[in-house]
Amino acid sequence: PGPPLALAGADGLHSMSAPAVHLLLAIHCHQPVGNFGFILEQAFERAYEPFLEALERHPAIRATLHYSGILLDWLQAHQPRFLDRVRRLVARGQVELLASGYYEPILPLIPEHDRRGQIALMRQTLQRVFGPSPDGLWLTERVWEPELPQTLARSGIRYTLLDVNQFQTAAAMLPAAMQVRDEQGWDLLGCFVTAYGRDSVLLFPASKRLRYAIPFQEPSKTIEVLRRAQRSTPICLTYADDGEKFGLWPKTHEWVYGQGWLERFFQAIERESSWLTTSTFSQYLDHAGPNGRVSLPCGTYEEMVEWSGGYFRNFFVKYPEANAMLHKMLAVSERLQESAGRRRRMKTLDEARRHLYMAQCNDAYWHGVFGGLYLAHLRRAVYSHLIEAEQLLEPPGGRRSVLPTLQDLDGDGRPELVLRHSGLSLVIDPDDDGAVTEIDVAQPAVNLTDTLSRRREPYHDKLRITPFADAASGGSPPASIHDSVKVKHQGLETLLAYDDHRRTCFLVSALSAMPTLRQIVSSTWSEYRLWSGGAWTLSPRTGRRQEAVMLLRRLPQGLMRKTIALDARHRRVSFGCGIEGLDIPILAIEFNLALRDPRLGQPEWREAADAVEMRDPAVGLGVSMRTSEPATIASFPVDTVSESEEGLERTPQGSAVVFLWPLRGQRRWSCEITWSIGAL
Repeated sequence: PGPPLALAGADGLHSMSAPAVHLLLAIHCHQPVGNFGFILEQAFERAYEPFLEALERHPAIRATLHYSGILLDWLQAHQPRFLDRVRRLVARGQVELLASGYYEPILPLIPEHDRRGQIALMRQTLQRVFGPSPDGLWLTERVWEPELPQTLARSGIRYTLLDVNQFQTAAAMLPAAMQVRDEQGWDLLGCFVTAYGRDSVLLFPASKRLRYAIPFQEPSKTIEVLRRAQRSTPICLTYADDGEKFGLWPKTHEWVYGQGWLERFFQAIERESSWLTTSTFSQYLDHAGPNGRVSLPCGTYEEMVEWSGGYFRNFFVKYPEANAMLHKMLAVSERLQESAGRRRRMKTLDEARRHLYMAQCNDAYWHGVFGGLYLAHLRRAVYSHLIEAEQLLEPPGGRRSVLPTLQDLDGDGRPELVLRHSGLSLVIDPDDDGAVTEIDVAQPAVNLTDTLSRRREPYHDKLRITPFADAASGGSPPASIHDSVKVKHQGLETLLAYDDHRRTCFLVSALSAMPTLRQIVSSTWSEYRLWSGGAWTLSPRTGRRQEAVMLLRRLPQGLMRKTIALDARHRRVSFGCGIEGLDIPILAIEFNLALRDPRLGQPEWREAADAVEMRDPAVGLGVSMRTSEPATIASFPVDTVSESEEGLERTPQGSAVVFLWPLRGQRRWSCEITWSIGAL
């Protein structure tokens, strides 16, 4: 464990007979890119500011704080005096700040040049605003992959924090004296060095027992855990968790501040000063070295392992919508690097890079207890910044018509087709029923197909549990959001429908009978499909018009044809469909849009209709669809049931529109549906 500690603190140096246990408190504060302003205001008032006030009242309590770049930007704009107060705590040695990727990316998911760029931006900002340049890093969602020591060491990072469960595979290799194992679980003390090649970084294991005790149990429970950590020489035990649990999580504000939990917690630590103290990580490392070496596999904290099915990247297997965002982000990053190599205007590149970094914010790419991927406004923010970055990287004078191109855009080993013109672009997946999986509008920057399919989730089973547990009341501590079962909206069980396909655009189905509106809404009309979705091939005619493509699907009885054409000048997209030699009783064409028209509160069914319109004031866009052949039109809002810190809730995803035609024996038939896209 190194030599005896002599840590510098707010009131000078401790004596050489320093307390035996050093509690290292790491508090992480973050809000996603694209989150609503009122939520940031609430988080500041209920969690961030009162926690800082408590630190100011207790100068002997040292803590290590992390504010994500999104939050720093907001604080600078709305609460600059708060930053002044943090600066004073840093100056007197009571607080240390952690770096991270500026916009809170999951580092293993982004390219190496973006990893270092985001960390450099954060370190530079913290040095400029607060003084010292940080050498510790908050690792987003503690997603660890073995090559990270190289990234971190070469970015000037000396240490980071991982959850204790991530060390369990190496338990047999770690010093027994650093391990605490009892009926309450397993803890690992101290810190350990890990390397990748010749680059190394220190890892502090963060206690799960402390994470579940603070602030949900009385301070005496935490003191008990810390007593078990006492050794013959000074040692540290690490706590690392979200700052929002100190006031923003359900019922915590009243418990932590109203009923004085935080005050009692700090006082309990102060009373045990003969053997217990708090230190920042750098203060501890000034006089203590690593307790051994360790080599760890890919991992994250225990709950994330459960949510992801064992490995974080599984989110991109289960959710093609998340995978599409990820690969678009990677493509924009690659394009930015290529543009930098061509010596484009530096100011433009910097602006594009800032948009890219904001689009790398992790929250919309996955989900756990918080909505994450299920929250449409977070996904919309990711796409908005990616589209803005793409626009900045276009050649001077704006984007002109570009020949359709084939490239693998989603990492499935098969090419997608890109059709684009100035201010408007489409992605078509020939192997996935010829679906249009992305429609990007430049102004405002929106992906019109950014919807999410309805999938079965483990927490849906909670709707069958009655009565529902509620958060504690009176003088009892609140339940952790990992332990509570609540519902935010009643009647959620009626929304539990599951899709058998990804909700994209221009999906063509041949049906044996006319489905009901209820079957369409509940996605139970697959029994009528004469064949499932399959691969389409590009027609040789593709490319004669730069803004149009044709796809063909040959069947034993005949042929199906799709045409897609852009009129970017008038912001129109034409979707044409035709059959030759096929006997199809009912033909259906489905579109799913990332728009929520407040006028469409309930499913609608209209017969002999030739037009439908979707207008979303929140997005600032409307789409008018007109068909050349009158049809029965079914439209309905698409909702999912997702989990949030306040309980299970109804989450709007967008709107679905299905056109249906009885063909009445016609073996040769065609129609065209034209979208007109307009700003509101």
